[in-house]
Amino acid sequence: MTTDSSTSLADQQRSRAFRGLAANGRAPGGSARPVVKPPRQRRPALAALAVLLVVGGALIAGLLAVRMDSRTSVLVAAREIVPGSRITAEDLRAVSVSASGLSLISADDAAQLADGSWYAAQDIRPGTLLDRNLVNQTAPYGDDKVMVSMSLSAALAPSSTLRGGDLIEVVRTAGDKSSSAAAAPQVISQALVMGISTGASDSLSSGSTTAVLLVPRSVAPQIIDASAAGQAGAALLKRGQPTTVKLEVAE
Repeated sequence: MTTDSSTSLADQQRSRAFRGLAANGRAPGGSARPVVKPPRQRRPALAALAVLLVVGGALIAGLLAVRMDSRTSVLVAAREIVPGSRITAEDLRAVSVSASGLSLISADDAAQLADGSWYAAQDIRPGTLLDRNLVNQTAPYGDDKVMVSMSLSAALAPSSTLRGGDLIEVVRTAGDKSSSAAAAPQVISQALVMGISTGASDSLSSGSTTAVLLVPRSVAPQIIDASAAGQAGAALLKRGQPTTVKLEVAE
């Protein structure tokens, strides 16, 4: 009987030890028992959002690729086109650009633009993309404006920096200051520079600079006379002006 009691007590001690080890995550014998992690909860909303982002990114990339491949052949200036000059085929060349939303002139209209009825509305630099605002079918000269030539002297005008599209003020200088009859300098009028030409090195006019000016018709004789007398000077007012700019005459 004593033996049975001892055996029963030993069994109870082993059972308690087993339960203690099990509670501490260890199997009998001291070896670690693997801990079973609970299953991860799935989040369907996040998965759906990830799919939408991937699909949306692919669509955007495709649209950008299509947009880059959608290029149009348009006209650009092959050389400088001075204000008021008649546009010719030599002034034009075609390039391919992505021109969505721009009012550029198509290369298909090159023949029409060079048919002799179109003029540069302002100074157009080489490589400039041509749009409808840079050209018109109205000659800059006519009833109220004419074009004249004026010789430029480095002492009387910034001749080395003037270019087409410059708005200048034409001044008649005092002339020979040693004479008692010399008049005071007189502002004649504003003028728009249409172009600048310099005499070739092998010509009689070597070193001379001439400006083609758009001026009010009423003052054209005064400007021509001042230029012939070597008394025409110019002051630069603004750059990049169109042929429609208002030219004010001095009172």
